[in-house]
Amino acid sequence: MQQPSASKLRRKPLGVETSKGHTYVLWDDLAGFGAARSDLALQHLLTTVCGLVGAQNAYWLGAVRVAEDERDPLLGWHPRAARYLHPLAAAKKGVSHKPQSRCNRGGIEDLTSVHVRMAGRYRAYRLRDIVSPQWFEGDAYARYVDQGIHDSLVVGVPVTKTAEAYYGFLKTRANNPFTEEHREVALYAMRGLAWFHRKVMLAEGLLGARSPLSPMERRVLSLLLTEHSEKCIAANLDVAPATLHSYVRDVFRKFGVSGRNGLTALWLGGTTLTR
Repeated sequence: MQQPSASKLRRKPLGVETSKGHTYVLWDDLAGFGAARSDLALQHLLTTVCGLVGAQNAYWLGAVRVAEDERDPLLGWHPRAARYLHPLAAAKKGVSHKPQSRCNRGGIEDLTSVHVRMAGRYRAYRLRDIVSPQWFEGDAYARYVDQGIHDSLVVGVPVTKTAEAYYGFLKTRANNPFTEEHREVALYAMRGLAWFHRKVMLAEGLLGARSPLSPMERRVLSLLLTEHSEKCIAANLDVAPATLHSYVRDVFRKFGVSGRNGLTALWLGGTTLTR
């Protein structure tokens, strides 16, 4: 079966009711991506919703709650992985954009604390919804602009009680803010994809795994979810069979399964997942 390709960005954002038809097509498209192609599916989702809300860039961020501490501004929530549709301007200059460093150093996730206090339910906020007009005149907003970001819209998605996903949409053009209609469109698009959010977190090792997956482990995992043998997977990744088998054992160990059937069960939702 031929997989759907990512949608082209549309020049004009659509209204809420008009966008629903495009959203339904998006949901159907995502169902057409196999379990082994979660990266492409995520790219397709981000690209399509960018077109619906007139954004020029987007990202996905996975977070887990490792403790419950009211003294912690993030209430124990820690970003664990992030994927950007396009590199940020500052990233091209060699600036680190690891999820945790952004939270600590005033980057794009600087306002994560606002979202985590609303954890447990679907929500969407534009910058103007959670900061004062004066904030846009200060240093914090200047750091956004330095990264080529003029406005952002973030949708928070609960996956489990201790795992959440954030989908951020970014305006890289000045004087073109997100509207309330954009916020509603983005929230609606994400609301009907509980199964998808879960599979993206699984693919990153943020759900059901003892620790996040390394880049190579993620590649191995995606191929383990196909019909290919370990010998074929080793050839595909250009590694020795013994090396590949070591990665396979590590993936199985992190997910607490004994073989590929166990992984398949996780992706089919046959096992209750907790962290």
